Formats: sequence, C-alpha cells, structure tokens
Amino acid sequence: LADAVRADRIDVLVDLSGHSGISRLGVFARQPARVQVAWLGYLHSTGLTRIQYRICDRHSDPEGSADRLHTETLVRLPESQWCYRPLVGTAAPGPRAGEFTFGSFNQVAKITRTSRRLWAEILRRRPQARMVLLGIPDGAAREDLLRDFREGGVDASRLDIAPHLPVADYLRRLGEVDVALDTTPYSGGTTTCDCLWMGVPVVTLAGERSASRSAASILQTAGLGSWIAHTPEQYVAIAQGAGREPGPLAALRATLRERLRASPLMDEARFVRDLEDIYRRLAYS
Repeated sequence: LADAVRADRIDVLVDLSGHSGISRLGVFARQPARVQVAWLGYLHSTGLTRIQYRICDRHSDPEGSADRLHTETLVRLPESQWCYRPLVGTAAPGPRAGEFTFGSFNQVAKITRTSRRLWAEILRRRPQARMVLLGIPDGAAREDLLRDFREGGVDASRLDIAPHLPVADYLRRLGEVDVALDTTPYSGGTTTCDCLWMGVPVVTLAGERSASRSAASILQTAGLGSWIAHTPEQYVAIAQGAGREPGPLAALRATLRERLRASPLMDEARFVRDLEDIYRRLAYS
C-alpha cells in the first residue's frame, strides 16, 4: 500500500482509524506521502511524528490545552470537524407522552462504571423516570449494567435494555426518549447527531481530551451549549432538571431537527470547501 501511494504521488494522505478498528498506521510510519494527516475516526493523537497534522475544531480541541497533548500540529476547521447526514429517512417524532425517559445509545464499550454511577444518581433523584439503553448484548455486559444500577439504588424494572437494532428501529426508539445521556470519559459522535435529528437533546460531560469532547463539539455547533456540563455534579444537575417544566423541553424538541439542518453540521457544501481549503494549505505549506 505504501508503494502504491508513492507511485500515485499522493499529495495528502489521510488516516481515518488511528489506533481503532483496522489500523493502517504502519503505512503512515513509512511516510509514503509528504503530508500526512489524521482526522475524525480516532479522537486523539496517534503519537506518530510522521503524521504531521490532525484535523479537529475549536470545540473538540481548544487552543493551548489540546495542542500540548498531541505529537501532531492541530489544524482546526472553522466550524466543526463533523458533517452529518442521516442514515435513513425518518419522520420527526411527535410530542412525548407518558413517563419521563432518559436514554443511552452509545457503544457498549463506552458505558463505563463512571457513566453508570452518574446515571444511577440521576435516576435516584428522578424516581418517576426510567431509562432506555440500546446496543447492550446479553451476557456479561448486561449483567454488569444491572449490577451497577442495583448498587446505585435503581431497580431493573426502571430500565429498558435492548440489543443492537436495525437502523430504522434504532431511530424510532430514539424518538421515544425525552433526554439522552452521553457517556464519559469517551463521548459520543454519530449517536449525538442521531439524537438531535430525532428531537432528543443530549447531556454531555466535557473533559480535557478530544475523546471526551466530541458531543460537546456537536452541541456547541448546534447552539446547545447549555446542555454541556464541565463537572460530574453539573452533569447530574442538568439531567435532573431537564423536563421539570415540560413546556420548554417540548418546544426545544420540536425545533431540534430544523436547528440541526440550519447549522454547519449539515451544510455539506460548506464543509467540503473548508476541508479542501485545509488540504490545499497543507499540501503547499
């Protein structure tokens, strides 16, 4: 692959997986392109000095504090590193009724004990609320989840735990939730956009590192900064207070899809122009 990149005289080679998924960092270590860039798929430094740049945004990687954590030079897109297009066409959900429902839709590996303890605290303070958790396989993952909620004072009867679902069913279940709770310290990305698309605001706890700020980046870009917490106590307080007055939450839910459409997160043409501008600047630097 490195020989093919050299033969094709690639100007800018972009890595999309880093240390996750099927890693191809061995190719980048061979320096087959003069300019090598990391973007999107792995939200932290690769640690390779032969990848000179990482593309991000000012919300996911604030200037100064984030730069010192990278071997790469950070290059920030002017709006967001995210560009969202829904996987399937789905009608916007109508008004919610029934019990107040929190939800989690992140990958099961992101549901740390820290996340579960915070969620149990939130449910303990909202004794009439319940929680939906999707993407949880049977076996140890489910049992660990139930154990931690039980130890946190939350009965299993208040939890609706389901495995992975087809995309259309997954989006439909999102529409049955009032507020989504992001995971910590590894935050959500696509699932955060999916929630907003289906009219569900997301509470996130932004940390110092890129991987804990992905949802915060999306929420800031969508104009939803008040849903971003900076301490565990603030995270619980935001979630605990959500929907206490149903009118404001219902009004927000009704506008979230159009808010997302009007934001840079779904302006595909603008996003591509900004990304191409970065590639040109790096190629001729």
